[in-house]
Amino acid sequence: MMSAYPPKRGQRLCMAIPASLVEDTPHLREKTYKVGLVGRAASIFRVDEIMIYFDKPHQNQNQDAELIASILRYMETPQYLRRVLVKVEPKLRFVGILPPLRTPHHLVSGKREDLKPGMLRQGIVTEVRDKFSLVDVGVGEPAIVQGSLPTNSRITVTLTKIKGGIEAVMLDEAEIRIYWGFHVTVPKLPLAESSRKIGFDLIISTSRYGKEIDEVFPDLQSAWAESKRILVAFGSPAKGLEDILKGEGLGLKEYSDFAINTIPKQGVETVRIEEAIYASLSLLNILR
Repeated sequence: MMSAYPPKRGQRLCMAIPASLVEDTPHLREKTYKVGLVGRAASIFRVDEIMIYFDKPHQNQNQDAELIASILRYMETPQYLRRVLVKVEPKLRFVGILPPLRTPHHLVSGKREDLKPGMLRQGIVTEVRDKFSLVDVGVGEPAIVQGSLPTNSRITVTLTKIKGGIEAVMLDEAEIRIYWGFHVTVPKLPLAESSRKIGFDLIISTSRYGKEIDEVFPDLQSAWAESKRILVAFGSPAKGLEDILKGEGLGLKEYSDFAINTIPKQGVETVRIEEAIYASLSLLNILR
């Protein structure tokens, strides 16, 4: 259980997952559940960004990538904002089975009496007047934020006044000191190109052909501490990262700074991607 709000990481942590994540799962209900496991893992281990890369260059993977992205974005959106920000469409018809994230920005209470000055909430700008904007923060009464903000934009505010009327100040992402959910990006490019487009100080590949983490831990720990933007990449249900990168003319050593095996001496023939994500991020979590 979360006893206190978890701090934001000192580095921006991104994980790369393939567009073929749900390709081997036939029914939309099971696809939704599988993506839900990934979104839950990202939240547990304070991942800031999920990058969906195309792992089959000779196939059109737009549909699968957008399905994964849509489900993840739905999960990450606070419940009281979904009715405005999420378009109801057939591919989201099984989102009711998704596990709740219960991250700090997914506040359960929607009661005005539970609000306190200094509290952070996400909201959506519903109306702009002469010198201020009205923001729906999910309590049945809008918060007043000074300045003209784009209508229907999603923002984070800190509450400054509760009695009488609710007043708040908008925060930039850099001002938020606690873990505040993840973003989803779909570069629509192969892994290496996606990584170059976004840009990372440190890239970690997860592979059964990598070194065991205890062999590289001191060097990995130093590199992690010195990096500002970190990527942890995962293979697909059909191919490991070594084979995926081979199709791009690269090897693990050429692509990544570290290739690590986070499940040495695995007792099964293959490890599913969602299992690899939990295993890998739990080990890397000690680097904070």
